[in-house]
Order: sequence, then structure tokens, then C-alpha cells
Amino acid sequence: MSSDIYVQAQMLIRKPVEDVFEAFINPEITTKFWFTKSTGKLEEGKTLPGNGKCTT
Repeated sequence: MSSDIYVQAQMLIRKPVEDVFEAFINPEITTKFWFTKSTGKLEEGKTLPGNGKCTT
């Protein structure tokens, strides 16, 4: 398999930066569109187990 593969993705989000940030760190929101479950809110210096499944 070649390691020369490069992928780039972009998305335009028309929401205030505070709302977008909260959507990525708050499991009550994140589990609605990204992960099926979470053990807590993402916080600086905090370790969370990587046992969530991505939604499809």
C-alpha cells in the first residue's frame, strides 16, 4: 500500500464558533451526530476511554 495518499475534507458551518465548539465537547450533542455514546464531556487534561462507536 502506498503512503503517498493524501485526503483533505472541508465543511462550511454557519453557526457561531461557541456553538460549534460546544457541539464537539458536549456528549449530549455529540452523541446525536458523531458518537453513539460517551463517558463524559471533553475537557483539557481529561482522559476518556475510546470505546464509542461512530454513527453512520
